[in-house]
Amino acid sequence: MSPRTRRRLLIAAPVLALVLAGVALLLLAGGGPGLKSCAASITVGMSREEVVKLLGPPVLDMDRTGGRGTTLVWVDQLWQVDVQFGRGGRVESIGCVPSDSFVRRTMGRLSRLLK
Repeated sequence: MSPRTRRRLLIAAPVLALVLAGVALLLLAGGGPGLKSCAASITVGMSREEVVKLLGPPVLDMDRTGGRGTTLVWVDQLWQVDVQFGRGGRVESIGCVPSDSFVRRTMGRLSRLLK
């Protein structure tokens, strides 16, 4: 092994260990209920104010086409929650999908490596 390759390995190993430790802390330390579990308590017919009180301020607030209401979006490191409101400001539908985040992508790469 050349000295240059050895030096790269000596740098890469601790960096990789720190990244993995950070991801593990994010996943295990959570810090309370996650976005997905909070969104599970949203029901059709709730008001916009009730949803914002439950989930906090949204990341995105969009008007729906044809004046049919609005869509609010919340995102964390693992999930994205979309809530559609009708013209009257009441929940019509709730969607929850995996988010496209650094943590989610890293978890996917690690699971493929471990297979």
